[in-house]
Amino acid sequence: MVFDSLSQSFGALSYWDKWQVFWIFTNFYIHFGWECSLLYLFDYMEYEGKWSRFNAFIQAFNAYGKYDRRYRIKPSTEYGSSIDKVVLAVEVPAGIVDGTLCCFWLNGILNSSWYRYPAQLTVSALHAFGTLVFWGDEVFPGYMSWFKGKGFKWTATDGPKSIHWWWAFIGSNAVWVIIPLLYCKDAMRAMKPALLSLPKA
Repeated sequence: MVFDSLSQSFGALSYWDKWQVFWIFTNFYIHFGWECSLLYLFDYMEYEGKWSRFNAFIQAFNAYGKYDRRYRIKPSTEYGSSIDKVVLAVEVPAGIVDGTLCCFWLNGILNSSWYRYPAQLTVSALHAFGTLVFWGDEVFPGYMSWFKGKGFKWTATDGPKSIHWWWAFIGSNAVWVIIPLLYCKDAMRAMKPALLSLPKA
């Protein structure tokens, strides 16, 4: 019954709404999978060699960590983590907060709820902001070193001289800035008539 109702709702969606649903399900994997798994997989390098090859999250952390060392700290930090604390501070709350907001966004699309566009705007802005913080954690130490006359030093990546910096650190994360900003624009466009009709103070 529930699945029939969802199927009918999905079938009635426009072409672009279906792409939004696809994007939201991609977010579910990232937020409720990748990011929330850091709550218990933060020390994964401590049991290296015992990983299941079917554990997609550990395999992803290990593979990405070859190009961004914040995901592959060895030996573990003093607080027993294989993942940098800034990454944990950004990604775990994002998994919980952004993931929940994506649920509201999806429900708003399927049921034409009033909160669809506010949820879309909020979570999309958070996606872009979180990525800028993630980049800033690597860029600003280098900038401060340069500002002090010590040269620009990359701490967790190999910098622009490496092709991996461009596709892993910049490219794969730019998706979480470009697409969310497009959805911010879409949400503001959709809310504009209602906001302009409000009585002026």
